[in-house]
Amino acid sequence: MASASPDSEINNQNIVACGKSVDIGTRVVLWSEKEGFVCPNKRGRIGCTQHDASLNDQPTQAHSAYKIVNPDAAYDELKQTVYQLVLHYDVCYCSYQCHELMQDSTFKGSQFYLDLDGTLYQTCDLYWKTNTAPADDRVGNERSIHVEMANLSWEALEKESELYGVAKDQYRKVNGQWQFVLPKEYRDKLRTPSFKVVPSRSYGERGYFSRRINGRVVRMWDFTEEQYQSVIKLCLGVHQLLPKIKLQVPFDSKTRRVPLDRIKNYANFAGVLGHAHIQRGDDADLKTKYDPGSAFNWPRLRKAFLKEKNRKK
Repeated sequence: MASASPDSEINNQNIVACGKSVDIGTRVVLWSEKEGFVCPNKRGRIGCTQHDASLNDQPTQAHSAYKIVNPDAAYDELKQTVYQLVLHYDVCYCSYQCHELMQDSTFKGSQFYLDLDGTLYQTCDLYWKTNTAPADDRVGNERSIHVEMANLSWEALEKESELYGVAKDQYRKVNGQWQFVLPKEYRDKLRTPSFKVVPSRSYGERGYFSRRINGRVVRMWDFTEEQYQSVIKLCLGVHQLLPKIKLQVPFDSKTRRVPLDRIKNYANFAGVLGHAHIQRGDDADLKTKYDPGSAFNWPRLRKAFLKEKNRKK
């Protein structure tokens, strides 16, 4: 593990926490880069003390206000405080649009975005809290970091689109292969030129997956192969930086499956899990969550973690 110099990284592959960095083996665009995205609504964590306490759960301040007093002490605190990595779909066409929506909010944010082509964006030092998954106990953001993965979820389906009201399904078959049709305004926002957005897997003739999550049937096309490769590398790197985020996902030993609904021990689970695992929305003013959705390949992630554990034995 090395000390990071984010401002000097051009082809950076490091993720950063309190100035410490880990090379995860794939492109990470840092907030300090010219093409990076700066988290618009950071907050201080109550469990950490190496910052001005006025930054805790207060209205967003200028980016320059978010300073870490003692990075080494901050890192020690962070390692004890954070033990969950929460996976989301962003309900967006790409990470550029996701960031636009975050900027339009007065409180939302995410430490990472994962674009369709597998590019990762880190928007702030992991020391800072972002507000994207309060969880049913309303303190979920204190113990977690987040990644918003580009995927329209059910918004890609003409018959289910609520936010965008799309006139037709946003995936179509091209030479027998499902492909996501990006609007012109977002096509050039991907870092990989002329990238073809193809789901890693498809389900039968219809292409999209369909499973019930927290009471709703969620229909969606899969994430891309590039996204799976990057999210696995991200999880391994995050575990290295923050060891309390264990290389494990929720798993039911009786059914031998990863559950999709909120889990009973959601507040204490240490590892990688989905927004749906921690937030069923029991209170009337707390939304029910379903991400990363019916298509996400949890068995693949679990298999990658088991492989890494065996490698280290």
